[in-house]
This record gives sequence, structure tokens and C-alpha cells, in this order.
Amino acid sequence: MRATPILIGAIVLAATGLVVASSHSREPGPIPAQVQPAAPQPTAAPTFTPEQKAVADTISAFSKAYSTADAKALSDFFTDDVVVTDPEGSETRGKTAVADMYAGSFQENPGLKLESEVAEVRFITPDVARVEGRSRLSSTGDAAEFTRFSSLLVRKDGKWQAAEIREFTAPAEDVAPYERLRELEWIVGHWVDDGGNNKVEADVRWADNNSYLVRTYNAQVQGEKASSGTMFIGWDPQSGQIKSWNFDSEGGHGEGLWTRTNENEWIVKAQGVLRDGRPTSATQIHTILNKDSVKTNSIDRIIGGQIAPDIIDVVMVRKPPQPGAAAPKPAATVEAPK
Repeated sequence: MRATPILIGAIVLAATGLVVASSHSREPGPIPAQVQPAAPQPTAAPTFTPEQKAVADTISAFSKAYSTADAKALSDFFTDDVVVTDPEGSETRGKTAVADMYAGSFQENPGLKLESEVAEVRFITPDVARVEGRSRLSSTGDAAEFTRFSSLLVRKDGKWQAAEIREFTAPAEDVAPYERLRELEWIVGHWVDDGGNNKVEADVRWADNNSYLVRTYNAQVQGEKASSGTMFIGWDPQSGQIKSWNFDSEGGHGEGLWTRTNENEWIVKAQGVLRDGRPTSATQIHTILNKDSVKTNSIDRIIGGQIAPDIIDVVMVRKPPQPGAAAPKPAATVEAPK
């Protein structure tokens, strides 16, 4: 009987992408240790005077209040005649209207998180300051939005409040690849699943300049033929989503689009082609169980127009480096797909 190839599609830590049965059975071989490029260190914060820091701290406090979805608390950061202009040029005027605008956003998009970085504080007068910086707004289900902002703050009764906020869409070149991918930084490491019918080993590391996540794997899932491969995970500006490109040891390849549906779950819509030309597709559901374990279900699997059985409850566990293990040698440079 001919062995049936399987599509795992985009199992993050297991055999992400296409797992194709070979013409002969083989056990997964060891994965060479990879050097883990360190995640980029945060850009050094500007040096502020105590007066400037008080203004910058107001922006930080606003971001924290925003992330708690408390529109009433946010209104305390605004003057009565505040004007907020969004990246499309739409204006909202007055403290009450601005608070209502934010309340509507929180209701329509639960889980919004705002991070702001102040780049410059300039005093126009001792009680009026212009603040320049950038923000990152994230939510479940959508890619993070990056904006530049320019705010005019005034001091009244010893407290800084915003009289004007203008937002501008950040140019693509302003956003480093790492900023797009850091939501997936939790997958970096060495992962295994050797329970039941599964025998999977995977290493995930950052590529040069933290431009991609690179995953190499060996896998034998639910008794099927063993396979290995390499995947790149990066930001795709055309789709506006995180995307993966997978290449397996049998000559198959595939792609997947990633969506975070909540704090602990990602869904990947994957499609690809086997070595013999048959198209494949699947939906992957990745559930973060804790900081060192992830469960994956691969459902809606179709191979060459035929429905294939689901692959469920594949649990990968992160393993720490072995004590006393020799330091890994630098890995050969690998180019990401164009």
C-alpha cells in the first residue's frame, strides 16, 4: 500500500508546513545546535532633564491607562478643549467626545494594548511642551499598528494634560522586522514531543538582524513517515500579516498566514504543494498551554482534493540546554525566501 503524505501545514514547533512520506521509513536524525542571535536590545532612551521626564512620564501613564480600557481615567489626561487627529485626518474635539471615541474603540476591539515611546520633549514655554514619538497599538485578530505622534501638553495646577494629539502612520521603513515578529518570540528555543505516536524535535532561532524566525525540524507524527525541513517566519507587507514559508525534505513547500485570536492562541491558514504536484491545505490551531508547552491541532486537511484525517493534540515542550553541553558552533548563513 502506498504511504499517504500528510500536511501539518504550520505546526509552529513540530513539523510546520508539509510533512511528506518518503519512499522508505527512517528515524528523525539529530538537529544540529544553532546559535541563538540575541533579541535586539531596546533603543537607548533619550536623556531627559527632570522637567522633560515629567512630561514623558505623562505619556507613559496615558498608555498604561489606555491598555486597561478605562475611558473615564483617560479623560483626566486631556484638557477640556483637546483635539485628537487620527492618521486619516479625522478630528475629534473636546474631552467628552474624545472619551466617548475611546470608549467606542474599547467596546469594538476588546484587548487593545498601547505602547508609546517618547523620542523628544521640547518646551515652548515652561508650561507648554511639544512631544514627539511613536506608538504601537496591538489587538487580537489584527496585526499591530505603528504610528508616529506629535502632542502638545500644557501644565495646569502642577499636572500635564494633552491639548492636542496628532497621529501619523509610521512609514514601513520605520518599523524594524523584529517589531512585527516579537509577538512570536515565545517560540524561540529547542522543542520536543516524543510521547505516544509522535517523535518530533525542532529548533527555533532568530535569523541575522532578527529579520526572520527560522525553524528546523525532524518529525514523525502519528506513525507516519518521517520528514524534516526548514521554515522561515516573517512579516509579509503585501498581506499585512505574519507569514511562514516552509520547505520539506521531500521537495514539497508551503505557506501560511498567521492570526492571533487571543493572548494564548494563534490560527494559521496554510496551503502548499507536494513533490508530485498535488495541492494541500489545512488550518492550524496553536494553543499556548504555558511558557514552555504548546498544543497544536491540524484540522480541515485536504490533500490533492481529498479530505485527510485531522491531527490533534500534538504537544511540544521546550527543553533547556543540557548542563555542561559544548557551546554550539555558528550555523551557516541561510537566505530567507524572496
